[in-house]
Order: sequence, then structure tokens, then C-alpha cells
Amino acid sequence: MSDKILQTISFEFAGERLDTFVLRFFENFSRNKIQSAIESSFVLVNKKTAKKSYALRENDVVEINEEKIFEANLPNPAVIPMEIALEILFEDENYIILNKIGDLTVHPGRGQRNVTLINGLYFYAAEKFTPVLAHRLDRYTSGAIIAAKNEIARDKMSAIFANREIYKGYVGICIGKVPDKMSGIMDFPIGRDKNDPTKRAVDYENGRIARTDYKIVHFQNGIYFTCFRLHSGRTHQIRIHCTTSGFPIICDELYGGSKENVKFLEQKDRDFALKIYNCFERQALHARFISFVHPFSNERISIFAPFPADFINSFDAAGLSEEIFNIFDGEIV
Repeated sequence: MSDKILQTISFEFAGERLDTFVLRFFENFSRNKIQSAIESSFVLVNKKTAKKSYALRENDVVEINEEKIFEANLPNPAVIPMEIALEILFEDENYIILNKIGDLTVHPGRGQRNVTLINGLYFYAAEKFTPVLAHRLDRYTSGAIIAAKNEIARDKMSAIFANREIYKGYVGICIGKVPDKMSGIMDFPIGRDKNDPTKRAVDYENGRIARTDYKIVHFQNGIYFTCFRLHSGRTHQIRIHCTTSGFPIICDELYGGSKENVKFLEQKDRDFALKIYNCFERQALHARFISFVHPFSNERISIFAPFPADFINSFDAAGLSEEIFNIFDGEIV
């Protein structure tokens, strides 16, 4: 997570209320929380405090302290416990690691207040502990995610992430022409999309360092079955890096992975590609592996998150065994 967001107001957003504009960056937050953040000086306009009702002007510079806003709102005592099926991969007195399903928001917010991963964790905790997610996954990304059970555990895990002492391995399915090479490093800085505040984009001027290693485990008829290792944790990082490199994640409508890509393949490849697309109703990205040294026991914890049904179906369609993706025991390039 970046510490601060800097956004220069373009003519499209001139005249918009400050709180309305800032809300665009926090899809899971209520307007009241954003207004409170503005009142707490977590949002500045031209390096000065501003009212929540301030009408933005073209070329205003809005500075949003994202980290402070999240810290002020998590954990959230207003979370309603909700019984949700949770697949627990690891648990001790300090942490719980889950296998998140592919259509589940992690935090309550606008449009989804009750059926989220945090709601399910609060129900599971039954007031014995207060769960706090140590990191985030996109709503439609499945796989391993860590929650802390207390503030000390959260702070120690935050330090592990900040120091990049955690190994995060993903599996994704992409579409593109015959690859020039089967492995490599995608090293493109990422910042906010200048035309759409809800998206991120490669930004060589103001973006933050982002590195993704990749290895194409199997290529068949325009479809890449790929392993990724993250060295940084920018929002939408793998998705942006893949589309920038010419092989977007399939079914990722936001970043160019729509089914329209199939028509650009050779005719002989299209039937197979469509068969793989039809396995998914969300972006084909799964957080397969996570590994770290436990900050309390000093033991290495390494967890594989089982693949969900849509991935298994795609492997079956391609005649692949899921074991070929278990390569996350070191460098993958």
C-alpha cells in the first residue's frame, strides 16, 4: 500500500466535491468515513486543509494519506458478524491464513456491508479475538490471505510485508501471441491512472517501484498458464504488468483481458481459447503460495492454497496437472 496518493485534478473532475472525489479511491468505504478523514487532515488540497464540500478546481493537487485513512478505520467495531464458509489453511494464536474464494470482497463498504471476508472472520472469531487483514486481495482474485488476531501480530506482519520478507506466488491464465520468452521480469512502476481514479497504470514519472517475476509453465493455442512471484505489493500489480507486457489475464475486463482478445488469435487457436475463457466468470488469478518466517516462533510457514473449481476445470480442458504449478520454492526466473 502506498503511503500517499497525489492526484492533479483534470477538467473532468473540476467542480466535484472533495469528499465525492476522494471516495472514488476507497470503494469499500462510506462517505462518512471519507468526510471524517478530510476533517482529520488526512486529505489536503494544494498542501492545505479543505472542507469536505470544497469544489475542486482544475490543476488542484489533492494529497490523500491512504495509510492513515486505513489505520483510522481498521479494525472496524461496526462490522456485523456473518456466517460465511471459510477455508482455513493455517491457524495459531496470532494468525489465520485462509483460501479466499474468487467472488468475495475483503472489507465491508458501499454496496457490500455484510457478506465480506471480514464479516466471516468476525463470526468465526466469536469475540475471542479481533481479526485484522494483514494485506488485501482484489474481490475477484482467489487464494491465500493472512489475518492477524491481535495488534502486536498485525504490526509484526506489517513489518514483514514492508521489508519484503514474504514470498507471494500466484498462478494466472493469460492470452496472447506466441511468447518471445518463457520467463522474465516485469519491472514497471505503478501509479494512479490519470483518466480513471479507480484504476492503476504504469507511470514512469510518479509511479512506485513494482517488480513481478513470471514463468510460463504451459503455452497452448494462445493461452499462457503462468506462475508469478511478487516482489512488491502494488494494487492490481500482476494485472497491470501482464496487460502492459502484451498478455492480459483472461476475463480481466478492467485491464484488457476480455473475450474480445480471442478474435486476434489465429483461427486454429480460437476454439481452445474460448473453452478456457468459459471456465471463468472472474479474472483468472489465484494467490497460490505464501511463505514467511513466523515472527513469534521463527519457523518458516509455507502454505499452498488449493485451486478453486474454475482453475481445475481449465487445467482439465488443457490436459494439465495442477502439480506443475508447485514451483514456488525459490526463484522462478
